[in-house]
Amino acid sequence: MRKRRPRRGFDEAWKYAVRVFFPECLQLLFLEVYAQIDWTRPVEFQDANLYRLAPGVRGKRRQTADVVAKVYFRDGVERLVLIHIEIQAQPDARFALRMFVYHYHIFDAYDYPEVVSLAILADSDPNWRPNSFEYQNVGSRLRFEFSTVKLLDFDEAALEQSENPFALVVLAHLRALKTRGKPNLLLSEKIALISKLKERGYTAEQVIHLYKVVDFMMTLSQEMEQLVKQVVRKFEEESEWPLTSLEELAIEEGAQKGIEQGLQQGLQQGLQQGLQQGFVEMTLKVLLRRFGEAALALEPRLKQVQSVERLRELSDLALDAGTLEEFTQALESALSES
Repeated sequence: MRKRRPRRGFDEAWKYAVRVFFPECLQLLFLEVYAQIDWTRPVEFQDANLYRLAPGVRGKRRQTADVVAKVYFRDGVERLVLIHIEIQAQPDARFALRMFVYHYHIFDAYDYPEVVSLAILADSDPNWRPNSFEYQNVGSRLRFEFSTVKLLDFDEAALEQSENPFALVVLAHLRALKTRGKPNLLLSEKIALISKLKERGYTAEQVIHLYKVVDFMMTLSQEMEQLVKQVVRKFEEESEWPLTSLEELAIEEGAQKGIEQGLQQGLQQGLQQGLQQGFVEMTLKVLLRRFGEAALALEPRLKQVQSVERLRELSDLALDAGTLEEFTQALESALSES
C-alpha cells in the first residue's frame, strides 16, 4: 500500500491563501468590497478565536472564524471595518446559522464595529447556495444576509488567462475537486499548475506562496510527490526560480545534514539537530522575504529554541504574523517556556 502524506486539507490551504493574497482574493471574488477599501492603508488581521455557544452544542467552546481583517474604506471616515471571510468546503445545513453567530460575536467582541461577512462556497454541490439566516416569532423577526461566491461558477479557461494570482488558487481548488479519487490525473494537473507558475512572471514571493497553496490542495502519495519534486527541481535549473516548497525541502535538507552528523554523534541526536536546523533556516527565509534584513537579528534567538514542535509552530507563525514585532514576542515566549 502506498503511503500518503498527511492531508492538510482545503480549509487550511484556503485560510493561508486568503491571508497572503488578501487584496487579490477580494478583487477576484468580491470586487464590490475590494473597490471600497483604501489599499494605501495597512490591513490588520485579527484574532479569529471566539468563545461562543456553538449551534447544536451545549456549553461554551472555542471556535475559530476563518479570516477576520481590519481595513479602512475609501470614504475617509475613521471607523473600524472588519472583513469576515468564511470558507466552506462541504454543504452544511447549519452554515447560515454559523455565519450569523460569527457575525454577531465579532460585532460584540470588537465593540460594535461595522462587519462585512463573506462566504466562499468551495463545495462540489452546484445547488447548495446559502446566503441568509432568518427567524421570526411572536412579533420578533431577524434576517441576516451575507455575500457568497460559488467557486463552481468560475470558468476554468478564464481563470487560466487571468493575471490575478488568486485565480490560480481557485483553479487549483477546482482541479483538486475534479480529480478527487484519481491520483494519476491529480498528478498531471498538479504538474500543469506548477508549470503555470514558471510561465507567468510572478514575483518570487508570489511563487513561494502559490506553490505552497497548490501543494496543500493537491496532496499525493509520497511516491508521486517525489515525481513532483523532480519536476520542480528541473524548473529551478532552467530558470532563476526561488526556493518553492520551503517547508518540506528546508526540513528535508536540514534532516539530511542531521543524519550525516548522526554518523559521528548518534543518529537520533543528529536527526534532532537537523530538524532544528531545517526549521530555523526555513523560518528565517520566510521572515527575510516578508520583513527584510531586520529579521536576521532573530537568528541567534531562533537557534536557542530546543523544541522541534515549538520551532514548527514558529515557522507557521512566520507566514501569518502581521509584524516582525508580533513574531519576536512569540519567539521570546517560546524561549521563556523552555
